[in-house]
Amino acid sequence: MNGQLDLFTGAATDRAAAPPKVRRAVKAPLERGQVRYASFGGQRDCDDCWQTQAAANAAGTPVPLRRRASSSRETTAGKAYLCEPHKLDRQASDTEVQV
Repeated sequence: MNGQLDLFTGAATDRAAAPPKVRRAVKAPLERGQVRYASFGGQRDCDDCWQTQAAANAAGTPVPLRRRASSSRETTAGKAYLCEPHKLDRQASDTEVQV
């Protein structure tokens, strides 16, 4: 009983307990040599495209296009946001174990 009264009858009301809060599953931490790819739907530029564009600006060469990130690549060193072509390049050259 929670001590509330029905306004019309004056009887004590029993209210059901609040539903449990749903928590997101926690991803297991990565070990050294592991990599995790996940889809990314936010608004962010590809890290590799950005670095290529910055290098082209510094060298004075034609600047390539910068694409939106569609996935994230997570390792123990950090997280990188990648477009689909750069994700495929990284997966092809990875020496790390994909989780």
